[in-house]
Amino acid sequence: MRTKSMLLASFLFVGGVVSSAFAESYTDGIEYFKSGQPDRAKIILDKTLNDPSTKKAEAYFYLGEIYSGMNKLDSAGMYYDMGLQADPLYPYNSIGKGKLMLKNNKKEAEALFKAVIKSDKKNPEIYLAISKAYYENVMPEYQKYLDKALDADKEYAPIYVFEGDILVKDKKYGEACGFYEMAQNFDENCLEAYVKYSNIYFPINASLAIAKLEDLLKLKPNSAIAQRELAEAYFKDSKYNQAVEAYARYMANPNHFESDQSRYAALLFFDKKYQESLDLVDKMIVKNPNDFILKRLAMYDNYELKNYDKALTAAETFMNTPGNPQFNTQDYIIYANILIENKLADKAIPVLEKAISLDQEKIELYKELSEAYRAAGDMLKSADAYNEYMKRNQDVSLTDYFFLGTIYYRAASAEAPAAEATPEEKAAKLAIQKPIYQKADSLFAIVAERAPEDYRGHLWRARANSGLDPETTEGLAKPYYEALLTVLEKAQNPNKAALLEAYKYIGFYNYQKEYAAGKNVYPETRKWWSKMLTIDPNNEIKALLDQLPQ
Repeated sequence: MRTKSMLLASFLFVGGVVSSAFAESYTDGIEYFKSGQPDRAKIILDKTLNDPSTKKAEAYFYLGEIYSGMNKLDSAGMYYDMGLQADPLYPYNSIGKGKLMLKNNKKEAEALFKAVIKSDKKNPEIYLAISKAYYENVMPEYQKYLDKALDADKEYAPIYVFEGDILVKDKKYGEACGFYEMAQNFDENCLEAYVKYSNIYFPINASLAIAKLEDLLKLKPNSAIAQRELAEAYFKDSKYNQAVEAYARYMANPNHFESDQSRYAALLFFDKKYQESLDLVDKMIVKNPNDFILKRLAMYDNYELKNYDKALTAAETFMNTPGNPQFNTQDYIIYANILIENKLADKAIPVLEKAISLDQEKIELYKELSEAYRAAGDMLKSADAYNEYMKRNQDVSLTDYFFLGTIYYRAASAEAPAAEATPEEKAAKLAIQKPIYQKADSLFAIVAERAPEDYRGHLWRARANSGLDPETTEGLAKPYYEALLTVLEKAQNPNKAALLEAYKYIGFYNYQKEYAAGKNVYPETRKWWSKMLTIDPNNEIKALLDQLPQ
């Protein structure tokens, strides 16, 4: 059964399927402005300005407010004038023009304000707009008009939002939240009060901030900003599955921002919906080939989907982004893993070293580096990197000791002499191998001592000691194979390969002794090799047994 999030994602960007659920409206832009996000407000207001449903006088006023906040006063004045042309009776463009005059022509500004007040003396919104005009010009008269707004209607919610905003500027965040809550109490639909309250509270109590936004979305289910703020809050709180669902709903709103598509693709990635994320990335990257996040996601998604050839192409595009971009540690890790999967482990090594230089506290990177050296065939450097990981790890496990032991064992085995090597060459090789096998043995010894009932510690001690005695003349591995058999022979389901290995070694060791003694019978050899046939009747050892004298 498909989950709700999969259903939401399935209709995303399919033309006509969900667009009827939302009406593209300039009011979303106003909500963004009131919530303290003028950049996003401008995008929506510009986009919807010529829609038949747009009240142009109101839209022009808020565009004027946006440019006023940017200190682009000529542009602000232009929009206020356009608003007056669209509807001379809409009072707020006159207040906007008065705001621009306050510092240089206060009398004329105040005349405009008085004319507006005269048109509607009991309107708290007018008094509040004038109060804001004085406040933005840093004039004390703002308080007088704020008091008049309260006199007109003590339950007018935007008054309390404005007072909260003033307290935020003074960094009195707790008191500000109190005013935002008062605004909500007087008007449960006061969207900006919810958003501003949530933004302040999120670093302190994410659950409370999210709950506030969830309440808002219930009240205003079609609001673009309500949808986006909740999706963002889920994302910041690492609630990726909920964030995906919330973002899917928001992205179906015509007033979503194109820049948020990258965020949605990232959320799909975090929610492990790699193919859905990649499908979206592939669509967007055609329009935005230089988008840094999209290029990163193309690399990540292809890697997770095991499209290693495509991942390499995407990685090379991403990692060669011009302009000194800020790659993070994970970028280098994923790139290195892609190189390893493409049989380019030697190129992965400097990439991982770069990752370590960025984050030396991330000790797991040393394991990654060890793996890269192993894949590149440099077992000693692989061991060095894993050793570094263990030195920095406060909680080294038996698995770590065992794994490092196997790396040393393979490093020593790689130094094995060729079959045709001279005795001198073999001795030289053994001199190189010996200290490496000894390191391996010391690690396997820790495993065997701490977990004596685990056969693997004994098995690998035996193998390491067999490496120290390649001709099996000293029987160095024998006591460890015997310890291995003590564990395996009482196990319900013993590892048959390990049993065969132990029987074969002990049998061969006894064959060496019995042959050296000059005896014509091989009772111990026959005893141990015969045990192999009880496990594997067709084992090749049968041919050797048949050759032994009776």
